[in-house]
Amino acid sequence: MTVTISETLQKKLERVRKRDYWPVALLAEELSCSKKFIYLKINAGHFEVESEIGFKKVKSDSVIKYFEEIYMQIV
Repeated sequence: MTVTISETLQKKLERVRKRDYWPVALLAEELSCSKKFIYLKINAGHFEVESEIGFKKVKSDSVIKYFEEIYMQIV
């Protein structure tokens, strides 16, 4: 059984891929999810953080990896 990413999620991930890092608030807005979801994924080790000084900047490649590999196995 093959699971594919929805077109909506694929478009969001393409926008995420355009930047190297995302502040948590902007990433949550871009993915249409809560900041709490982003922080939970950071704490679980799914999203890598570049800087924790002032505000956290999440690495885009870790977000892409999570949704393309890990998230699609769960769904």
